[in-house]
Amino acid sequence: MAHARVPHPRLDAHSVDRAAGVLLGAAVGDALGVPYEFEARLRDDQQPRMIGGGLGPYEPGEYSDDTQMQVCIAEVAATGADLRTPEALDAIAVNFQKWLSGGASDVGAQTRTVLGAAARVGGAPGAALLDAARRFSAGNERAAGNGSLMRTGIVALSHLGDLQAMAEAAVAVSALTHPDPDCADACVLWCSGIRTAVLDGTFDGVRAGLDLIPAERRGVWARRLDEAEAHPPHHFTNNGWVVHALQAAWSAITRTAVPELSPAQGEFPAQHLRLALEAAVRAGTDTDTVAAIAGALLGARWGCSGVPLEWQRVVHGWPGHTGGDLVRLAVLTARGGKDDAQGWPSAPHKAAESVERDQARKGFDESRKPDRDRTAEPERPGSFLKEKTALSRVRGLLLGLAVGDTLGAAGGKLPSGVPLRAGVSTQLACFTAEGTIRALVRSAHRGLGPSSGVVFHAYCRWAALQGIESERMRSRWAGASDDSVWPDGWLAQVPVLAQRRGSAPATVTALSKVGPGGMGNPTTSRGCHALTRSLPAAVVGAAPHGSKASADWAREIAALTHGDSAAQSAAAHAVVLAGHCLTSGPHMQESLNGGRSQVRQALLEGLHALDDVDHPGLTADERDRLHAALVQADEHPGEAARLAHLAPDATAPSALLGGLYVAASFPDRDQVDAALRFAARAPDGDSVACVAGAFLGAAHGAEALPVDLVSRHELAWVLDTLARDLIAQLTDSPSGGEYTSGWDPHWQGRYPGW
Repeated sequence: MAHARVPHPRLDAHSVDRAAGVLLGAAVGDALGVPYEFEARLRDDQQPRMIGGGLGPYEPGEYSDDTQMQVCIAEVAATGADLRTPEALDAIAVNFQKWLSGGASDVGAQTRTVLGAAARVGGAPGAALLDAARRFSAGNERAAGNGSLMRTGIVALSHLGDLQAMAEAAVAVSALTHPDPDCADACVLWCSGIRTAVLDGTFDGVRAGLDLIPAERRGVWARRLDEAEAHPPHHFTNNGWVVHALQAAWSAITRTAVPELSPAQGEFPAQHLRLALEAAVRAGTDTDTVAAIAGALLGARWGCSGVPLEWQRVVHGWPGHTGGDLVRLAVLTARGGKDDAQGWPSAPHKAAESVERDQARKGFDESRKPDRDRTAEPERPGSFLKEKTALSRVRGLLLGLAVGDTLGAAGGKLPSGVPLRAGVSTQLACFTAEGTIRALVRSAHRGLGPSSGVVFHAYCRWAALQGIESERMRSRWAGASDDSVWPDGWLAQVPVLAQRRGSAPATVTALSKVGPGGMGNPTTSRGCHALTRSLPAAVVGAAPHGSKASADWAREIAALTHGDSAAQSAAAHAVVLAGHCLTSGPHMQESLNGGRSQVRQALLEGLHALDDVDHPGLTADERDRLHAALVQADEHPGEAARLAHLAPDATAPSALLGGLYVAASFPDRDQVDAALRFAARAPDGDSVACVAGAFLGAAHGAEALPVDLVSRHELAWVLDTLARDLIAQLTDSPSGGEYTSGWDPHWQGRYPGW
């Protein structure tokens, strides 16, 4: 019999933030614990890091089955469903089965057994799962695993308005795989804690939840909570058992001191979330599960805003979710499946900054202001890559960066009548494009979001071809391939890519640190190659994914080797600007735009889009510098002294400002050759010309590039091929996907999804 819809309380901004932290907190705890699962227990002086690896192996920031199963529940809860009803339990059961067959990176033994048994019988999915779980648990002393507690946080959000309904839902959802009374009690207590944390901002709800479990078990659970508060998390060594898992998580939370509020000392109470999660991971054994359990309650107490930003940016997992997706599911659940008046969280908020005030601060006047709402990203046709001009534009972007790289390295003076040598930026950009295609293939076939780890593998193949740590690279990667040949893929057969063509010290240093089962650690460099090699990511933004996807992708792949935030920001911003050049059109060059050229207008709109697509990554200083470069190109175009001032060195921010100034100084189609030769005169001419060439090639197409230079470039055919294949993968998926077959049987041989 269906229950009536449960009323949801009105949530203020603080409660919404805390609700948003439940799934996100569980996921970051999960991802933080993944590398240390069943490894030697960390000492108190060892700080856990979100480095990936583990039993998956997982990428840095990737969560495991703990959060994956909670997402299965959240997809139902976010509709406003009453989780006690047979219909809701059926939907959750169906999601569990889909996850098991198509997305599970790891599965607990009890969960796998129960799901497998339920799949072999007919009837309602929820009832079949419950029956299988009961049969498994009957007389089984080892049926009280932690597999339902780890996923229970979202259940609390689905019934914030009714304490009893919440308890009933916690028991019902737990019983789908773990009907043991200890599992049911643990889920009720933890849901009670999360509910109180969201509504009142305290941890008091865990003990208050004792009143919600059967009277005969309240005493034993009170003693268990006392024991948890009296001992460190590692005392509870059998944390695969639900009781020890809860005790370890509760110990980590209650025995970790909450920092005092002392801004001058850099201390804030919300730092308790990070410190307690680190303590949970140090408990050892089932580290990801204990930290995921703790993370749900910590996120409910300290909110989404209490989760460290670096964790928010990297956390991700099945079925392709980022931290923002987890926040959306949690907030929708807490609100009974309803958005607010602005359509959030289903639609993102737009920046509310005053345009006029912003323009005055940056030196723009009304005659330069486009006739549109510049706080929102311009409309980007999702079908752009299927248009006739798309191939020319994508070819122009890739060939433009390559010609600029070569011309800049030669200081603008190239020999005639001989092949032109590719630079190291061009070599790396080839592997970025190829790695992106392979990441998209992996995403299509595994139901996961594109993984930057696939691009890291691409860079490692480049390094191996160059003879950099080739044997260690082979020991790291060769075992993961179905083929004994490594480096694999067609780029490995291109002789030019095995030739040394300049240095990329930060990239090489990071790649040289790669070890078995892991990835290298990024350097602190802000060198230009973080940007120049990331430029092909702009094509991702020209697809329906949009500029935010390409900005995030660029940040991820820049961060693989360059740990400096300025280098990562420059890469993201350059990719967004290149994407706007890519999708720009002659219609932009109209009187309503103040007579600005197509290129200048595209760059201006790209700059305004950054406030939305790279929020909160874009700093006020970065915004001012970018706008100033565009203004200087408008008022003082093509001045060598200004270029040298804007782009004084071989860093990524310098390359971006220089490339922006050059492209805006020489925006017309017949000025591309002059633009590249002017860019080559910059202090680091190859990086500046590389960026300018990408912008101008994307805006005008390959046909606008100097024919003499393109026709003689030794990697022109490779870049042409990559341009065509990147478009094909984004628009047509030649190898098919998880549930569909493709039309090219050789595609995965060319682009293996790893």
